Amino acid sequence: MLAPKYTRIVAGAGPAGVAAVGALLHFRPNDKIAWVDPQFSGGRLSKYYRDVSSNTKVKLFLTYAEALKPFKEVIESTPKPNAITALRDLEQEKGCKLSFAADAVEMLGKGLRRHQNVDTILGQVNSAEWKDNAWTLKPSSDNSTNSPSSLTAKSIVLCTGSSPLEVPLPTKKPTLINLDPALDRKQLRDHLPTGKPTTIGIVGTSHSAVVIIMNLVDLLRSTHPHIKIKWFVRSDLLYAEEQPDGRIVRDNTGLKQAAADFAREHLEPGKLEASPILGKVLTRVHCPDVTDPKMAPELDKCDYIIQAIGYKRDPLPHLTVNGKKMQNVGWDPETGRLLNQNDQDSKIPQAYGAGIAFPRRVTDPLGTEESAVGMWKFMKHLKEGLVPALLDEKTA
Repeated sequence: MLAPKYTRIVAGAGPAGVAAVGALLHFRPNDKIAWVDPQFSGGRLSKYYRDVSSNTKVKLFLTYAEALKPFKEVIESTPKPNAITALRDLEQEKGCKLSFAADAVEMLGKGLRRHQNVDTILGQVNSAEWKDNAWTLKPSSDNSTNSPSSLTAKSIVLCTGSSPLEVPLPTKKPTLINLDPALDRKQLRDHLPTGKPTTIGIVGTSHSAVVIIMNLVDLLRSTHPHIKIKWFVRSDLLYAEEQPDGRIVRDNTGLKQAAADFAREHLEPGKLEASPILGKVLTRVHCPDVTDPKMAPELDKCDYIIQAIGYKRDPLPHLTVNGKKMQNVGWDPETGRLLNQNDQDSKIPQAYGAGIAFPRRVTDPLGTEESAVGMWKFMKHLKEGLVPALLDEKTA
């Protein structure tokens, strides 16, 4: 068999995919990388979440952007002002609109695409086969004339992302609004009728749920004064708390920044009832399980429902190893190595995953295990765990 054309193939160009390409070049600048994505425009962060207030301090977006030598080279070669100088001009200890982070990811990704050792392929990876100590991937593309029919490499890194989770509800009356448009004020406004009473149900106590309530408050004050909100919750709100040593309790599960400030002021018991903004328009509904048929009467009172209950991994390429299909793919949360869960978590050779679909597992100061999700956390995982493990693997 001919030697693989590429050393690595990276699928995905969101924050984790950009970080993966940068980290691989940081450790092995002469490796040849094929980078596959259908758009190369910053992933879901840039497409859907620009209007969202971050739960991350600005300084951590900058730490991500300045973490790798290839990133620094892109920053130095990009005319100013640019997305990085815009981040530097913001207050570093506070959050910001995710548009600032998205612009930085797009700028870094655009710079990496110009790297002499990176070939970019506009398309989607549908399948990947391991045979003769190499991966062969078959990308699909609307522009098939300019895309290779297959790519070969020693190893693959999947940064293919996740999408909002939705569960079946015991009602068909309300119209479902997906989490993505609900997090954008303009799109949410366009989904809702004006001039008549409208009840929106929000399921969950996550950062996203609070952001949606904040968005609805903006609409209440402007174009949609007749909105009512039913908030379906199964637990109290949780907040991230920074310790004197700098560690953070509930770093990945607790509310932070603007969402935390809003929740403390308006959504806590006692504060909600007295809130001049939400006291008369938001009703809190105890909801241990939103799929329980017993919840149908309350859900039926809603005209629209938005589920803010987390994310699920997007479909992976069909993986085959020496003729055997990998039906149930897991991952090592420390190294990102992909595992065959149908074979006692045996290692899938030279295959790794990063980003929200394959997060690192961490333990907070109280001993609670969490999935580390966020741009800087993806970067740390790649630099400290995934890339070193990949380079240590025998055929790397």
